[in-house]
Amino acid sequence: MRKVQFYGAISLDGYLATEKHDLQWLLDTQGGDKANTEKFLKQVDTTIMGRKTYDVSKGLMNGALQFPDKTNYVLSRTKHGEVADAKYVQESPMQLVQELLAQPGGNIWIVGGGQLVVDLLENDLIDEWWIQIAPVLLGKGIRLFPNGDYSTHLKLLDVNRYDQLAEVHLCKK
Repeated sequence: MRKVQFYGAISLDGYLATEKHDLQWLLDTQGGDKANTEKFLKQVDTTIMGRKTYDVSKGLMNGALQFPDKTNYVLSRTKHGEVADAKYVQESPMQLVQELLAQPGGNIWIVGGGQLVVDLLENDLIDEWWIQIAPVLLGKGIRLFPNGDYSTHLKLLDVNRYDQLAEVHLCKK
């Protein structure tokens, strides 16, 4: 059975990126190269991200293909169709996830956060969390968990340390 998983890093105060989508604070944090990203990616065959996350990631990778061995969905209100490494979709995150869960395949990675995470949390559609926490305080920026109606309790599965990154692995109770 497929799982919907969030995998990503945040600052100690809960931000995914600065207000300008900058991730240099994370790139400067020792340990990212030691995290279990490769192991995580082996059990995922599909990614879902918002258009801003997709655009920022492409910029960080100098336009290189993102996850070429995965089926990549980009949620966008303005773009549609396919590009070399992704499919733009205009449906709701809940509808897309439910359609994908009804199909056979590997796990589904929720890339990025913000409204996408809130929409899925409010509909109880995220099964597992892999969150790396960097010892950095940003003060403001793009939150992983914006305000929403998603109060929930999770079960702590594991805690790992990768140099200066602490990773928590959680699942639904």
